[in-house]
Amino acid sequence: MKPSLRLACVFLCGLVSALPLAAQTAAPAASASAPAAVTPASELNDLRSRIMTKVRAGQKSAAELASEIAEFDALLAKYAGNKSEEVAQILFMKGAFFAQVLDDEAGAVKLLQDLVAGYPGTKAATNGERLIAQMERAAQAKATQAGLVGRSAPELNFTWRSDQGPQTLSALRGKVVVLDFWATWCGPCIASFPNVRALVHHYRGSDVVVIGVTSLQGFVAGLEGGRVDTKGNPEKEMALMPDFMKAKQMSWTVAFSKEEVFNPDYGISGIPYVAIIAPDGTVRHAGLHPAGPLADKVAKIDAILKEFGRPVPAAPATSS
Repeated sequence: MKPSLRLACVFLCGLVSALPLAAQTAAPAASASAPAAVTPASELNDLRSRIMTKVRAGQKSAAELASEIAEFDALLAKYAGNKSEEVAQILFMKGAFFAQVLDDEAGAVKLLQDLVAGYPGTKAATNGERLIAQMERAAQAKATQAGLVGRSAPELNFTWRSDQGPQTLSALRGKVVVLDFWATWCGPCIASFPNVRALVHHYRGSDVVVIGVTSLQGFVAGLEGGRVDTKGNPEKEMALMPDFMKAKQMSWTVAFSKEEVFNPDYGISGIPYVAIIAPDGTVRHAGLHPAGPLADKVAKIDAILKEFGRPVPAAPATSS
Protein backbone atom coordinates (compact mmCIF):
# COMPACT_ATOMS: atom_id res chain seq x y z
CA MET A 1 0.00 0.00 0.00
CA LYS A 2 1.27 3.42 -0.87
CA PRO A 3 2.02 5.45 2.33
CA SER A 4 -0.23 8.34 1.26
CA LEU A 5 -3.16 5.94 0.92
CA ARG A 6 -3.12 4.92 4.56
CA LEU A 7 -5.47 7.78 5.42
CA ALA A 8 -8.19 6.00 3.44
CA CYS A 9 -8.03 3.12 5.92
CA VAL A 10 -9.01 5.38 8.82
CA PHE A 11 -12.41 3.83 9.61
CA LEU A 12 -11.65 0.14 9.29
CA CYS A 13 -8.08 0.45 10.57
CA GLY A 14 -8.89 2.47 13.65
CA LEU A 15 -10.30 5.73 14.90
CA VAL A 16 -7.81 6.74 17.58
CA SER A 17 -4.90 7.39 15.21
CA ALA A 18 -7.07 9.78 13.20
CA LEU A 19 -8.11 11.89 16.16
CA PRO A 20 -6.06 14.80 17.46
CA LEU A 21 -4.47 14.05 20.82
CA ALA A 22 -6.89 16.30 22.71
CA ALA A 23 -9.81 14.34 21.30
CA GLN A 24 -8.38 10.93 22.14
CA THR A 25 -8.70 11.39 25.88
CA ALA A 26 -11.97 12.06 27.65
CA ALA A 27 -12.03 14.92 30.12
CA PRO A 28 -10.91 13.76 33.61
CA ALA A 29 -13.67 12.93 36.07
CA ALA A 30 -14.27 15.25 38.98
CA SER A 31 -13.61 12.36 41.37
CA ALA A 32 -12.66 8.71 41.19
CA SER A 33 -16.30 7.67 41.47
CA ALA A 34 -17.73 10.21 39.01
CA PRO A 35 -18.59 9.01 35.49
CA ALA A 36 -16.36 10.07 32.62
CA ALA A 37 -17.45 13.21 30.81
CA VAL A 38 -19.40 12.69 27.59
CA THR A 39 -17.69 14.40 24.67
CA PRO A 40 -18.15 14.31 20.89
CA ALA A 41 -15.00 12.18 20.71
CA SER A 42 -16.19 9.67 23.31
CA GLU A 43 -19.59 9.36 21.65
CA LEU A 44 -17.95 8.87 18.26
CA ASN A 45 -15.68 6.20 19.66
CA ASP A 46 -18.67 4.37 21.14
CA LEU A 47 -20.51 4.53 17.80
CA ARG A 48 -17.53 3.26 15.87
CA SER A 49 -17.14 0.36 18.30
CA ARG A 50 -20.75 -0.66 17.75
CA ILE A 51 -20.33 -0.43 13.99
CA MET A 52 -17.18 -2.55 14.04
CA THR A 53 -18.94 -5.20 16.13
CA LYS A 54 -21.56 -5.51 13.39
CA VAL A 55 -18.97 -5.42 10.60
CA ARG A 56 -17.02 -8.26 12.20
CA ALA A 57 -20.28 -10.21 12.35
CA GLY A 58 -20.71 -9.73 8.60
CA GLN A 59 -23.31 -6.96 8.76
CA LYS A 60 -22.14 -4.38 6.24
CA SER A 61 -25.19 -3.20 4.29
CA ALA A 62 -26.97 0.12 4.71
CA ALA A 63 -30.09 -1.75 5.86
CA GLU A 64 -28.18 -3.68 8.52
CA LEU A 65 -26.44 -0.51 9.72
CA ALA A 66 -29.45 1.81 9.44
CA SER A 67 -29.55 2.51 13.17
CA GLU A 68 -25.86 3.44 13.20
CA ILE A 69 -26.31 5.76 10.21
CA ALA A 70 -29.13 7.42 12.15
CA GLU A 71 -26.79 7.77 15.15
CA PHE A 72 -24.28 9.66 13.02
CA ASP A 73 -27.08 12.06 12.03
CA ALA A 74 -28.21 12.37 15.65
CA LEU A 75 -24.69 13.23 16.80
CA LEU A 76 -24.30 15.88 14.11
CA ALA A 77 -27.68 17.35 15.03
CA LYS A 78 -26.78 17.31 18.73
CA TYR A 79 -23.63 19.32 18.10
CA ALA A 80 -25.01 21.56 15.36
CA GLY A 81 -23.28 24.93 15.45
CA ASN A 82 -20.24 23.46 17.21
CA LYS A 83 -17.35 23.92 14.78
CA SER A 84 -14.72 22.19 16.93
CA GLU A 85 -12.23 19.63 15.70
CA GLU A 86 -14.05 16.85 17.54
CA VAL A 87 -17.36 17.55 15.81
CA ALA A 88 -15.65 17.89 12.43
CA GLN A 89 -14.21 14.45 13.11
CA ILE A 90 -17.74 13.01 13.37
CA LEU A 91 -18.51 14.11 9.82
CA PHE A 92 -15.13 12.91 8.57
CA MET A 93 -15.71 9.49 10.10
CA LYS A 94 -19.19 9.31 8.61
CA GLY A 95 -17.65 9.94 5.19
CA ALA A 96 -15.01 7.27 5.79
CA PHE A 97 -17.78 4.92 6.97
CA PHE A 98 -19.73 5.44 3.73
CA ALA A 99 -16.58 4.87 1.66
CA GLN A 100 -15.13 1.86 3.45
CA VAL A 101 -18.01 0.02 5.06
CA LEU A 102 -21.00 0.83 2.85
CA ASP A 103 -18.91 1.11 -0.35
CA ASP A 104 -20.92 4.21 -1.26
CA GLU A 105 -18.32 6.47 -2.84
CA ALA A 106 -20.80 9.03 -4.12
CA GLY A 107 -22.32 9.38 -0.65
CA ALA A 108 -18.86 9.58 0.90
CA VAL A 109 -17.72 12.35 -1.43
CA LYS A 110 -20.86 14.41 -0.67
CA LEU A 111 -20.27 14.07 3.08
CA LEU A 112 -16.61 14.97 2.78
CA GLN A 113 -17.43 17.99 0.62
CA ASP A 114 -19.87 19.13 3.32
CA LEU A 115 -17.06 18.68 5.85
CA VAL A 116 -14.62 20.80 3.86
CA ALA A 117 -17.20 23.55 3.37
CA GLY A 118 -18.59 23.49 6.90
CA TYR A 119 -15.45 23.05 9.01
CA PRO A 120 -12.70 25.05 7.28
CA GLY A 121 -9.34 25.10 8.99
CA THR A 122 -9.81 21.84 10.88
CA LYS A 123 -7.53 18.85 10.58
CA ALA A 124 -10.60 16.78 9.74
CA ALA A 125 -11.40 19.03 6.77
CA THR A 126 -7.82 18.74 5.52
CA ASN A 127 -8.04 14.96 5.82
CA GLY A 128 -11.38 15.10 4.03
CA GLU A 129 -9.81 16.89 1.08
CA ARG A 130 -7.05 14.27 0.96
CA LEU A 131 -9.52 11.41 1.10
CA ILE A 132 -11.59 12.92 -1.74
CA ALA A 133 -8.42 13.22 -3.82
CA GLN A 134 -7.45 9.63 -3.04
CA MET A 135 -10.87 8.36 -4.04
CA GLU A 136 -10.68 10.31 -7.30
CA ARG A 137 -7.25 8.83 -8.04
CA ALA A 138 -8.49 5.33 -7.22
CA ALA A 139 -11.48 5.79 -9.55
CA GLN A 140 -9.18 6.98 -12.33
CA ALA A 141 -6.84 4.04 -11.72
CA LYS A 142 -9.74 1.60 -11.95
CA ALA A 143 -10.85 3.17 -15.22
CA THR A 144 -7.30 2.96 -16.57
CA GLN A 145 -7.08 -0.72 -15.61
CA ALA A 146 -10.35 -1.48 -17.36
CA GLY A 147 -9.16 0.31 -20.48
CA LEU A 148 -5.91 -1.68 -20.55
CA VAL A 149 -7.48 -5.07 -21.07
CA GLY A 150 -7.18 -6.17 -24.69
CA ARG A 151 -4.74 -3.41 -25.57
CA SER A 152 -0.97 -3.42 -26.03
CA ALA A 153 0.82 -3.33 -22.71
CA PRO A 154 2.45 0.02 -21.91
CA GLU A 155 6.19 -0.23 -22.40
CA LEU A 156 8.50 -0.81 -19.46
CA ASN A 157 12.21 -0.01 -19.66
CA PHE A 158 14.36 -1.98 -17.25
CA THR A 159 17.45 -0.22 -15.92
CA TRP A 160 18.55 -3.29 -13.93
CA ARG A 161 17.56 -6.94 -13.92
CA SER A 162 18.61 -9.77 -11.66
CA ASP A 163 19.19 -11.89 -14.76
CA GLN A 164 20.53 -11.17 -18.24
CA GLY A 165 17.12 -10.88 -19.87
CA PRO A 166 15.79 -8.21 -22.24
CA GLN A 167 15.76 -4.58 -21.13
CA THR A 168 12.21 -3.84 -22.30
CA LEU A 169 8.85 -5.47 -21.77
CA SER A 170 8.10 -5.48 -25.50
CA ALA A 171 11.17 -7.65 -26.11
CA LEU A 172 9.42 -10.43 -24.19
CA ARG A 173 6.69 -10.87 -26.80
CA GLY A 174 6.07 -14.53 -27.45
CA LYS A 175 5.88 -15.29 -23.73
CA VAL A 176 3.11 -14.94 -21.17
CA VAL A 177 4.50 -12.26 -18.85
CA VAL A 178 3.32 -11.88 -15.28
CA LEU A 179 4.25 -8.44 -13.92
CA ASP A 180 4.24 -8.17 -10.12
CA PHE A 181 4.74 -4.52 -9.11
CA TRP A 182 6.23 -4.25 -5.61
CA ALA A 183 8.73 -2.48 -3.31
CA THR A 184 10.95 -3.57 -0.45
CA TRP A 185 9.01 -1.46 2.09
CA CYS A 186 5.63 -2.93 1.11
CA GLY A 187 4.45 -5.42 3.76
CA PRO A 188 1.62 -6.92 1.67
CA CYS A 189 4.10 -7.38 -1.19
CA ILE A 190 6.49 -9.35 1.00
CA ALA A 191 3.62 -11.36 2.48
CA SER A 192 2.60 -12.45 -1.03
CA PHE A 193 6.03 -13.86 -1.92
CA PRO A 194 5.13 -17.50 -1.07
CA ASN A 195 2.25 -17.27 -3.55
CA VAL A 196 4.51 -15.82 -6.24
CA ARG A 197 7.10 -18.51 -5.51
CA ALA A 198 4.45 -21.22 -5.96
CA LEU A 199 3.36 -19.67 -9.29
CA VAL A 200 6.96 -19.59 -10.53
CA HIS A 201 7.47 -23.21 -9.48
CA HIS A 202 4.30 -24.33 -11.25
CA TYR A 203 5.34 -22.76 -14.58
CA ARG A 204 9.04 -23.66 -14.48
CA GLY A 205 10.23 -24.59 -17.96
CA SER A 206 7.13 -23.13 -19.66
CA ASP A 207 6.50 -20.05 -21.79
CA VAL A 208 5.60 -18.02 -18.70
CA VAL A 209 7.90 -15.31 -17.32
CA VAL A 210 7.35 -13.75 -13.89
CA ILE A 211 9.02 -10.40 -13.24
CA GLY A 212 8.91 -8.49 -9.97
CA VAL A 213 8.91 -4.86 -11.12
CA THR A 214 10.05 -2.12 -8.77
CA SER A 215 11.65 1.31 -9.15
CA LEU A 216 14.20 3.37 -7.27
CA GLN A 217 12.85 4.27 -3.83
CA GLY A 218 15.87 5.96 -2.26
CA PHE A 219 16.22 3.23 0.37
CA VAL A 220 16.01 -0.52 0.83
CA ALA A 221 13.92 -1.95 3.65
CA GLY A 222 13.76 -5.47 5.04
CA LEU A 223 17.47 -6.26 5.17
CA GLU A 224 19.22 -7.55 8.25
CA GLY A 225 20.30 -4.50 10.18
CA GLY A 226 17.34 -2.42 9.06
CA ARG A 227 16.67 0.19 6.43
CA VAL A 228 19.56 1.24 4.20
CA ASP A 229 19.52 4.76 2.77
CA THR A 230 20.35 4.83 -0.96
CA LYS A 231 19.03 8.27 -1.90
CA GLY A 232 21.06 9.69 -4.76
CA ASN A 233 22.89 6.40 -5.18
CA PRO A 234 20.89 4.15 -7.53
CA GLU A 235 23.86 1.83 -8.06
CA LYS A 236 23.89 1.04 -4.32
CA GLU A 237 20.15 0.38 -4.28
CA MET A 238 20.40 -2.01 -7.21
CA ALA A 239 23.49 -3.69 -5.76
CA LEU A 240 21.57 -4.50 -2.58
CA MET A 241 18.76 -6.26 -4.44
CA PRO A 242 20.48 -9.67 -4.76
CA ASP A 243 20.92 -9.73 -0.97
CA PHE A 244 17.27 -8.84 -0.51
CA MET A 245 16.18 -11.52 -2.99
CA LYS A 246 18.26 -14.14 -1.22
CA ALA A 247 16.91 -13.16 2.19
CA LYS A 248 13.30 -13.30 0.93
CA GLN A 249 13.79 -16.43 -1.23
CA MET A 250 12.69 -14.66 -4.39
CA SER A 251 13.03 -17.30 -7.11
CA TRP A 252 11.86 -15.05 -9.96
CA THR A 253 13.40 -12.21 -11.93
CA VAL A 254 13.43 -8.79 -10.28
CA ALA A 255 13.79 -5.65 -12.36
CA PHE A 256 14.04 -1.93 -11.71
CA SER A 257 11.99 -0.02 -14.26
CA LYS A 258 12.74 3.49 -15.44
CA GLU A 259 9.02 4.13 -14.90
CA GLU A 260 7.76 4.58 -11.33
CA VAL A 261 6.37 1.47 -9.65
CA PHE A 262 3.14 3.46 -9.14
CA ASN A 263 2.85 3.49 -12.89
CA PRO A 264 -0.11 5.60 -14.10
CA ASP A 265 -0.10 3.83 -17.48
CA TYR A 266 -1.10 0.65 -15.65
CA GLY A 267 -3.49 2.42 -13.29
CA ILE A 268 -1.42 1.51 -10.25
CA SER A 269 -2.51 3.42 -7.15
CA GLY A 270 -1.40 0.76 -4.67
CA ILE A 271 0.92 -2.21 -4.53
CA PRO A 272 1.22 -5.14 -4.82
CA TYR A 273 -0.37 -5.16 -8.26
CA VAL A 274 -0.26 -7.89 -10.90
CA ALA A 275 -0.83 -7.64 -14.64
CA ILE A 276 -0.77 -10.60 -17.03
CA ILE A 277 0.43 -10.01 -20.60
CA ALA A 278 -0.34 -12.41 -23.47
CA PRO A 279 2.30 -13.53 -26.02
CA ASP A 280 0.95 -10.96 -28.50
CA GLY A 281 1.82 -8.17 -26.06
CA THR A 282 -1.75 -7.38 -25.01
CA VAL A 283 -2.88 -6.97 -21.43
CA ARG A 284 -5.30 -9.71 -20.47
CA HIS A 285 -5.65 -9.05 -16.75
CA ALA A 286 -4.78 -6.00 -14.63
CA GLY A 287 -5.06 -5.05 -10.98
CA LEU A 288 -4.78 -8.59 -9.61
CA HIS A 289 -3.32 -9.27 -6.15
CA PRO A 290 -0.44 -11.77 -5.96
CA ALA A 291 -1.77 -13.16 -2.69
CA GLY A 292 -5.03 -14.20 -4.37
CA PRO A 293 -5.78 -17.92 -4.86
CA LEU A 294 -3.08 -19.61 -6.90
CA ALA A 295 -5.67 -21.67 -8.77
CA ASP A 296 -7.33 -18.50 -10.07
CA LYS A 297 -4.10 -17.17 -11.56
CA VAL A 298 -3.24 -20.59 -12.99
CA ALA A 299 -6.64 -20.76 -14.69
CA LYS A 300 -6.09 -17.33 -16.26
CA ILE A 301 -2.59 -18.13 -17.45
CA ASP A 302 -3.50 -21.61 -18.72
CA ALA A 303 -6.32 -20.11 -20.77
CA ILE A 304 -3.83 -17.76 -22.46
CA LEU A 305 -1.35 -20.58 -23.10
CA LYS A 306 -4.08 -22.68 -24.72
CA GLU A 307 -5.25 -19.74 -26.84
CA PHE A 308 -1.76 -19.40 -28.32
CA GLY A 309 -1.18 -23.12 -28.68
CA ARG A 310 1.44 -23.29 -25.95
CA PRO A 311 1.96 -26.30 -23.64
CA VAL A 312 0.20 -26.16 -20.30
CA PRO A 313 1.96 -27.67 -17.28
CA ALA A 314 0.47 -31.05 -16.42
CA ALA A 315 1.28 -30.99 -12.73
CA PRO A 316 -1.46 -29.50 -10.54
CA ALA A 317 -0.71 -26.21 -8.83
CA THR A 318 -0.01 -26.45 -5.14
CA SER A 319 -0.77 -23.74 -2.62
CA SER A 320 2.05 -22.25 -0.62
